[in-house]
Amino acid sequence: MPRINTEYREDAKKKIIAAALDVASTSGWGALTLDAIAQKVGVTKGAFYSYFENSGTLMQDVLIEMIRIIRDQILDGLSGESDIHAALDRLAGFIFLEPKPFIPIFIQAVAGIPKDPVFMERITGLLDENSVLIVAALSRYQDSGQIPNDVELPSAVRAIYAMTIGLGLMTHVLGKDPALTKQAWMDAVERILEIGPGARNEN
Repeated sequence: MPRINTEYREDAKKKIIAAALDVASTSGWGALTLDAIAQKVGVTKGAFYSYFENSGTLMQDVLIEMIRIIRDQILDGLSGESDIHAALDRLAGFIFLEPKPFIPIFIQAVAGIPKDPVFMERITGLLDENSVLIVAALSRYQDSGQIPNDVELPSAVRAIYAMTIGLGLMTHVLGKDPALTKQAWMDAVERILEIGPGARNEN
């Protein structure tokens, strides 16, 4: 019986987090309130405290899940194509053309959540782990000769991370043309990885 209760509890928490992500992706992180989530799930606000210690804990779990979703989409984009250019195009589509983007919401969330040292360390560790996984995914293209061996992938991934956040905000917050920013991202990533026409012309 305890096992059933535990499974039910975890399932309920997942549904609450999924509803919170839907609210955030539709209306922005600032609209993510217990009232909005409760309305989405169809429960009372009091029910949340059966699954989360407080609203801050819920918001932290939502942010962690958002980071995992972004990571999984990135890894799926990189692993689902044998050609590096096709993989990057697929990844750029997720970042810039998705109707419910997570990149700017992630930035809003990190900026808005109280800077609890333990939680921030957890976030930093998760982002570092994601970087390692992305480097491993890109190394497959390096092994096949599509990315030059002299490209230092960890540094490249850090640069791509920073650029992605900036261009993501330009697209989804400032309203810049997503097709143009997608192309700008593609051009810049190809240069960073030394795989695009611009990179070849510079050599």
